[in-house]
Amino acid sequence: METSLNFLEEGEQAKVVRLTCHEELYRRLLEMGFTPNTHLYCIRWAPMGGAIEVRIRGFSLALGYSEAESIVIEKGGG
Repeated sequence: METSLNFLEEGEQAKVVRLTCHEELYRRLLEMGFTPNTHLYCIRWAPMGGAIEVRIRGFSLALGYSEAESIVIEKGGG
């Protein structure tokens, strides 16, 4: 089932399906490694709807809630 990255819980894995954002953010996310079929792992969420920390392509990255919302994932794909 597809959902956005902001619904991924700590410790869950997923696969990137597509990006749904404006061109500037789209390019930035691609450069960070969020390409279709790429696997990722949710390390942790900051409190109060803050940033999410994920491991993708061997790197740990932090994204804001609105950035995470634009990344469509398939849970368990990792």
